[in-house]
Amino acid sequence: MSELKKLIGERIRNIRINKNLTLHQLSQLTGQQASYLTEVELGKRNLSLDSLEKVMNALNIQPGQLFDFREIDPVSPEFETRAILEVHYQFLSEKKSDDVRMIHRITKDIFRSIEGTNKSDN
Repeated sequence: MSELKKLIGERIRNIRINKNLTLHQLSQLTGQQASYLTEVELGKRNLSLDSLEKVMNALNIQPGQLFDFREIDPVSPEFETRAILEVHYQFLSEKKSDDVRMIHRITKDIFRSIEGTNKSDN
């Protein structure tokens, strides 16, 4: 499987999820079969330029947003973490600043607790 297909598929999936669209809804918006879109998101199928344009229009994104990999190496251990962080960033970017700060404080407290537990296990 090509790494580019994998990266593009992952980006499409992340953007679709961030926009709260199901595969069925994206299928309806693009006129593409949901099974085809699933294989695209998994990096198993190629997109024609026409299909790519339909997907970008349905997701209301520009090419730069789709191809902004920020030098992600899909085989590196950090790839999954970066993908997760991107999902969280998209989620948090829609929230109020006070809510984001509260979530940040909670997250820090969780990690302090985990680190304290790990220290006491040694």
